[in-house]
Amino acid sequence: MVSRILAFRPASVVERLAPRSDACPLSLRDLLGPASALGIVLPVVRAPIAGVARAALVAAKEHRSALGLALPPGVLPEPWFDAVTRTADELAAGLPIFLSAEVKVDGDGATQVERALHEAWRLVDAGVTHLAIDVVAVERLDRARVVAEVAAAAFERGICVDCVLPLEDGAQARAAALLEELSRRGATPDVASVRCPAPASPDEARLQVAALARVCGALSGVPVMRRGPATPDLLRLLEGSPVKACDDGGLAAASAIGVIPWDLIVADEGEDESRANRLEQAARELSDEGADRLEARAYLEVMQFLEALGAPGSALQLSRVLERQLEDR
Repeated sequence: MVSRILAFRPASVVERLAPRSDACPLSLRDLLGPASALGIVLPVVRAPIAGVARAALVAAKEHRSALGLALPPGVLPEPWFDAVTRTADELAAGLPIFLSAEVKVDGDGATQVERALHEAWRLVDAGVTHLAIDVVAVERLDRARVVAEVAAAAFERGICVDCVLPLEDGAQARAAALLEELSRRGATPDVASVRCPAPASPDEARLQVAALARVCGALSGVPVMRRGPATPDLLRLLEGSPVKACDDGGLAAASAIGVIPWDLIVADEGEDESRANRLEQAARELSDEGADRLEARAYLEVMQFLEALGAPGSALQLSRVLERQLEDR
């Protein structure tokens, strides 16, 4: 499905892609407008290892669905980007995807903000096209300042900026106040994420979607993404709701990683690798049959996720809109 929408790839992505690659990572910023107009909920799959990303890309290609792939904390971004884009070029050339990552700011002290800013620059330079910034640990009066500082890297490179919010009483009023302050600072995010718990029943799912709709209404046109574990009932309710993106809560990754024997994941004494990077190494040590089972588990979960969100066919719809934008330039 190679098309002219490759022209939308950010420069920071093109610089890192292999020569003549037709992988199509786009800034989520460029996809949100068309998705909103078309009533599409963009799916995001957490992909801590290459096998999960590969399975998700195969499922998205078969469903002709746009897809976000999320880099979990602790995973080295540069090799992750290389593996994901190599697989996208091989299996899903031209499919509109976006690559997500999150920076969590641990406080409003100068050292904490500087550390978050350094991490943000590294992620953007590594090819991320959707940068989420979590400032829940920051004092409320300082959140807008900190978001603006940490988001500078993404704004400079044309990457989608996302401000992460908790789902709590009064969330819509606090979110609206934060976005108003960010607007005054010239740092309005492209999307706001709301971190949610898994609903325990269909009634809770309906209440949560209603709460998310209220947040959407309070944010004056800034699209909203849902984060966190979901249920089939909730996903079906999100289709056609004001919410514009939703992650899978790590369900595909959890199902896939269940194939890996625990003794392959546990690091040797004194080893300083993160658990996320040990997972990738452990996945490489699986037999061919084990690797196939890992990808099959992830594939089934992603297929169900895409279907529940109504994502099949979304890649074609979004591509047509983006191609028309190129014609109008």
